[in-house]
Amino acid sequence: MSDTSVSNGSETSEMSDDVWNDPIEIEFTEDDIAECIESIYHTHDEYINNNILHMSSPNFYEDMTNYTTEILFQTFCGAGLLLNDADDEAYDEFKDFVEDVTEVYLEFCETPLRSMKNVDADVDTNAFVHIENQLCHLQKINETQPKQKTPEWHTFRDGLLSASTLWKVFSSEAQRNSLIYEKCKGHTQRLFTNTAGAMHWGVKYEPVTVLIYEDLYQTKVGEFGCIQHPAFKYIGASPDGINIDKTSPKYGRMLEIKNIVNREITGIPKEEYWIQTQIQMETCDLDECDFAETRFGEYSEEDSFYEDDSHEYKGVILHFISRPQNTVNSNTTASSNDPIYIYMPLSVSLDKESISAWIEEERVTQRERGLALLNTIYWYLEQFSCVFIPRNRKWFQKAQPHIEELWKTIEKERKEGFEHRAAKKREPKTTVVRVDEPKTTLNSHIQSYIIENLDMTSSVRCVKMD
Repeated sequence: MSDTSVSNGSETSEMSDDVWNDPIEIEFTEDDIAECIESIYHTHDEYINNNILHMSSPNFYEDMTNYTTEILFQTFCGAGLLLNDADDEAYDEFKDFVEDVTEVYLEFCETPLRSMKNVDADVDTNAFVHIENQLCHLQKINETQPKQKTPEWHTFRDGLLSASTLWKVFSSEAQRNSLIYEKCKGHTQRLFTNTAGAMHWGVKYEPVTVLIYEDLYQTKVGEFGCIQHPAFKYIGASPDGINIDKTSPKYGRMLEIKNIVNREITGIPKEEYWIQTQIQMETCDLDECDFAETRFGEYSEEDSFYEDDSHEYKGVILHFISRPQNTVNSNTTASSNDPIYIYMPLSVSLDKESISAWIEEERVTQRERGLALLNTIYWYLEQFSCVFIPRNRKWFQKAQPHIEELWKTIEKERKEGFEHRAAKKREPKTTVVRVDEPKTTLNSHIQSYIIENLDMTSSVRCVKMD
C-alpha cells in the first residue's frame, strides 16, 4: 500500500458496513473489503500524482473514479474476487462502491480539493501574520504601478502573461497560437467600448457583485491592481479583490468574480477560471480564493423595479459619459471614451423618493467632473454562487515550466516574426444582389438591390446632454 494512503484501520472498519453491505456475486470478508478500499485509495493517490496538471479539468474526479474502477475491476476479476458478467451489472455495482469510497477519500486526501462549498474558519496566528505582511507588500506594489491605460501601463502589461489568459497555454494548439500572436502584436488602442457585449457586462457588474459579497459575508474587499509574480517576472495577475477586513474569517482570501450572461451556473469552476485563480494565488502568495458567479437581470422600465418585491438584492447603476471637450472645464477629470458607472450603495432605501434624491445628487456631482448622465439602469440579482478554491502548489510546480516555455517562444518570435501564428479568418463577402421588380411607368427608371453581409459595426448614436 502507498505511504500516502489516507486510510487507517478504524476508518476502514467503519466503512465496511456502511459502504458495501451488498457484496457483488461473491461473498466478501471484512478483510477483502478493507483490502479493496486500500487499493482504491492507493490507485487514487497514483492517479493524482501522475495527472496533477489535469486537475484544472472540471471532470478530474470523475475521470479519476472511472480510471480506478476500470483498473481494479479487471484486477479483481483476474484474481477471482469479482465475476465479469455479460450485462455489466457487476461492473456497475463495483463502480458505485468506488464512488462511495471516493467521497470518504476526498475528505482526507492530502492534495487540496479542486474546489468545495464555501467554507470559513478563523485564521490562525501564523497565517494571520503572513497575510498581514503580504497585503501590506501588495499594497505598496499597487501604489507604485503606472497609471492605468497610460503608455507606461501598456508597456508593463505587454511584458506579462496575465492569469486570465494562461489557460490557453494548456489548451489547443490554436489557443496557444492565439496567445503568442496577441502578446507579440502588443496593445491595440480601442477608440470605443462595446457596451452590449458579454465581456463588458461582466465588467459593469463586477462592483455590484463585490457589494453583495461584502454584505452577505460581512467583510470588506480591497483592490490591488496588477501584480507581477516575484520570481517568474513574465506572470501577472489582477485579482478582482482580496478580503482586507482583519475581523473576518475570510481575511486574506482572494476573490474572483464571473458575471454570467448565457450559461448555466453549476458551482463547478470552469477550467480556465480554475487556472486563473491558481495563478493569482501563486502570484500574490495567498492560499485561498472565493470564486463567485452571479447572474443579473435588468428591468425594462423603472416602474417594474419599484413593483418587484421578489428579489432580495436589486439596485441602480448610473451610466455617465464624457461631455465634448469644448464644453468641459479645464480642470475636468473626464477624458476617456469608456463608459463611467456610478453604483448606488446597498444602504440606500429602495423607495422612489430616496433613490431619486441619490440620482439627482450624483447627477450634480458628476456634471462638475464633465460627465453627462446617459442612462439609468435598474438591476436585480437572479442567481449567486460562491465556492472555495484552495491553492494547489503541486499543480503550479507542474504548470510553470509550460508557461515559461511559451513565454520564451513569445520573446523569440517578437524578434524573428510571429505572423504565422495569426488565425485564418473567413470574412463574409459583401455582395450586391439585384432585385427584379415589376416595372411601372413610375419606377421604370429605378433598379433595386439588396446588399448582403454589409458591415454595420460603425454606427452613430445621438445623445442629448443634460
